[in-house]
Amino acid sequence: MDDIIEKRTKWIDYKGKEILLDDYTNLQGEELVETIEVLTNHLMNSGKKEILLLIDLNNSYTNKEVVNAFTEAGKRVRPVVKRTAVLGITGVKKILLNVVNKLSSIDANPFSTEEDAKDWLIS
Repeated sequence: MDDIIEKRTKWIDYKGKEILLDDYTNLQGEELVETIEVLTNHLMNSGKKEILLLIDLNNSYTNKEVVNAFTEAGKRVRPVVKRTAVLGITGVKKILLNVVNKLSSIDANPFSTEEDAKDWLIS
């Protein structure tokens, strides 16, 4: 678990604001579900409130279990996450993001570039 946290999450400073980057790139299936659970627990145990969350899903592949895991994670983190931006949302992933948003009320927004996502998070 600590290995996943060390490789897949980091706090970054952007224009004086703190953003949590959760990196789900190049993951799929059970490995993605496991990473979602580990990083969600890490976020919830951070003790922080009003978190600006940047999720990178570039080159990741989703299925029903992944959508369910993100939905449950969204419900859990909703009280402590102020805004969520997502990278790597193309094609069918846009539809799946809408499903996760509706079911979790997290209201994550997709972006094409990391800079656009960060600017939106801190605005």
